[in-house]
Amino acid sequence: MEYNIQIEQKILEKGHTQMEVDSCHSAIECQIKHRDIYLPSQYASISKEARSMKPYNVHFLNYDFFFDFSKSLMYDSIRPGRVANDPVVTDIRALLYEPEGLIKYKLSYNDDYVLLPKRPKPRSILPKPKLYQSRIPISQIKWNHLQELKRVIPSDCHSFYDGLPHK
Repeated sequence: MEYNIQIEQKILEKGHTQMEVDSCHSAIECQIKHRDIYLPSQYASISKEARSMKPYNVHFLNYDFFFDFSKSLMYDSIRPGRVANDPVVTDIRALLYEPEGLIKYKLSYNDDYVLLPKRPKPRSILPKPKLYQSRIPISQIKWNHLQELKRVIPSDCHSFYDGLPHK
C-alpha cells in the first residue's frame, strides 16, 4: 500500500514443490554434518561457507528487527469461506494484494481472482511499533539446562550462555 504496488503470491501445492531455496538448505545441511556447533553465530558462518564460489548473504537479526503488525491488520482472516464445507485457507492457490488494501484469491491457478468475502478494516500505514523492546528471556529451567551443557562446550563460548536473558 505504501508503494502503491500490486503483489501476487502463489502458494505451491503440497508434494509438488521444488524451490531454489531447497538447494540452499541442502548445501547448508551438508556443511553442518559432522561439525560441532556451540553458538548460534556459527550457523551464519557455516551458511556462508556452504557455497564456495558465491557465498550466501547472511543477515543477523536481533529482537529490534521485528515489527508489531497485529494492530494494523486489515483482515482478521484470509479464509475464503464463511461456514462449514466452504473453502479454507489451505485451499487457496494464489493471493493478490491490491494497493488499496483489498485481497483477492484463487482456489485454482486457472481460476479468476475473487475478492475475499471479508470486509477490510481501515488501517493506517504509519510506521509500526517494534514487536519487542528487549531480548526475549528464556525460562529459568532452560537457562539452568544450558548452564549444565557448558561442561561439554569450549570455555570461550560460556559467556554467550551466561548472558542469555532468563526469568
